[in-house]
Amino acid sequence: MRKIIYLFIMLFPLITFAQNQDLTSAIIALDKRDVDAAKIAIDNASQKIASGSMLKAKKMSKYYHYKGKIYLTIFEKDWFDKQKNADFSLLKTATDAFLLDSELSGSHSKKSITQLNRCARLYQDGAYGDYEDQSYNNAEKKFAASISINSSPAIAKIDSVNMWSACITAFLDENYTQSIIWSNKLIEINATDARYHIKLIESYSEMGDLEKQLESIKNARQMIPQSKDIIFKEVNYYISSGENELLLESLDNAVQSDPNNAVLHFVLGSTYSSLNNFDKAKLSYQKVIEIDANYVDAYNNLAAMYLDEANLFIDQKNNLPINASQKKYDNLSKKIKNYREQALPYLESVLSLQPTDNVIIETLKQIYYQLEMDQKSLQMKKLKELSEDERQNFVIEYFSK
Repeated sequence: MRKIIYLFIMLFPLITFAQNQDLTSAIIALDKRDVDAAKIAIDNASQKIASGSMLKAKKMSKYYHYKGKIYLTIFEKDWFDKQKNADFSLLKTATDAFLLDSELSGSHSKKSITQLNRCARLYQDGAYGDYEDQSYNNAEKKFAASISINSSPAIAKIDSVNMWSACITAFLDENYTQSIIWSNKLIEINATDARYHIKLIESYSEMGDLEKQLESIKNARQMIPQSKDIIFKEVNYYISSGENELLLESLDNAVQSDPNNAVLHFVLGSTYSSLNNFDKAKLSYQKVIEIDANYVDAYNNLAAMYLDEANLFIDQKNNLPINASQKKYDNLSKKIKNYREQALPYLESVLSLQPTDNVIIETLKQIYYQLEMDQKSLQMKKLKELSEDERQNFVIEYFSK
């Protein structure tokens, strides 16, 4: 027994010396840019450490740092040569080594922390590459790796940007469970960002979990009561489930609690419109304009409703039999004209708020023409040919007359 112990004591300095020699050889080879030789030497040292032979703390810091540096150098050579085909297991080995060194707080730890930031960026760049290739599963994993590095004690950074990217890529990969995990983490960081709640709601919707979907909607409504996007999610939920009474009850309660909220009145108008209750929809949109005269979507939707009604009579007129009376023809023409005239002021309001919108300019040009307002129709044609800056001045002058 004594001989065995004595033999171990005699061999231990030799093993430690061999490790030191491997580490030194690895550093020299790296300095000479012979990364293949550097990798062989550092791997030899790794094998001896894995077998139970440890270096002193100062040497371990040096070992971890240079192991990370060697593997990172090899990875970056591949990365910059062939980009998307680079072996990310090399980057993982480098990252793990730098993380271990950062925990030691040794002589090389600060340098390793700097390299960790570099590793995080490389994972992020790789994730964006996978996203472009529509390899969403790989993209999510790389975003997760970048987040893990940034959240380590060495860096201690809340990486909400990459968390959002991971959430999106997990959703696109149809990994809704993982997307939910990221969404919840993001909500914990910033509960007032509607995007995070919406993605959570959409993930539960895709999974068919109606109970969790409604729960997440209610939670979002409580945290961001003013969010139009969240309100629309609630509206769509009730419409898809056929619970129109609950929908109107929810919106009515919201409006009563905040009667001067233009967004709520707008959503209420949109809901009435989707339920084909056009009279109440119009009243809601007009209330929006009363509260906020610059709420362009309300003008737009009002105009669209009148034009849709005009189109119904256009269809009737086009389907009149050849022997139809002139009176029927004239009556339908009168109704079409009436609805177009009612749409006109709302369309003009949209133009005054959005003078560079080609769609509204073209629509107005056609409506003016149909109402035999030829001069104004020509002005819209002229407006469309102007630059954006020129359009602003033209519209101001147009409505000042």
